[in-house]
Amino acid sequence: GWVKNIREYCKEGQKVVVMISRTDVEKRQIDLSLKRVSEADRKRKLEGFQQAKRAEKLLERAALKLKKKLPDAYKEVGNALIADYEELWPAFEAIHANELTTQIPAPWLNVLKEILDAEIKEKEVRLRAKLRLQSFDSEGITHIKHALDAVSKSSPGIRVQYLGAPNYYVDVTDKEFKGAEKMLAKVQATLEKEKKIEFELQKLKA
Repeated sequence: GWVKNIREYCKEGQKVVVMISRTDVEKRQIDLSLKRVSEADRKRKLEGFQQAKRAEKLLERAALKLKKKLPDAYKEVGNALIADYEELWPAFEAIHANELTTQIPAPWLNVLKEILDAEIKEKEVRLRAKLRLQSFDSEGITHIKHALDAVSKSSPGIRVQYLGAPNYYVDVTDKEFKGAEKMLAKVQATLEKEKKIEFELQKLKA
């Protein structure tokens, strides 16, 4: 329904995400809805807003390094990046990954690359599995230690955490989900080679 007093729903200066439900050009009126925005859409839009603010701050830092002002930055590189990537942040990610397709002056590219390489941290995917490990051999402890050592050394992204015999956590980290899945499969294959132990590897939900 209609809202008589918008201040009952949001405060002045507050940033909210709304859906445009209808536009009336003649009346110069736009109907907005707070209720029709899902929580996922609201979160995504607010994150995008924060990302855009961060991107502009980084562009301003680059401008200062080149002894220029923010309007100059937009005129010389920002507008071209937005034209090709719609927003600054995706263009900045491309610069960081050395995949930029937009032609911008070398001094700007070098300064932005330096700033972005320091600011953008590589994302990591982490998976955890619970490992139950035991051996009934007379030298069972030695076999278990050998198996855990083999797992830990099978990849730099694998870490074993002791919970209390015979239970352990196996954490794997990689840049991509598929890579992390392959690492867990590698743990499985490594343990299968240890003939004098029994094990159960169970992937835990994120």
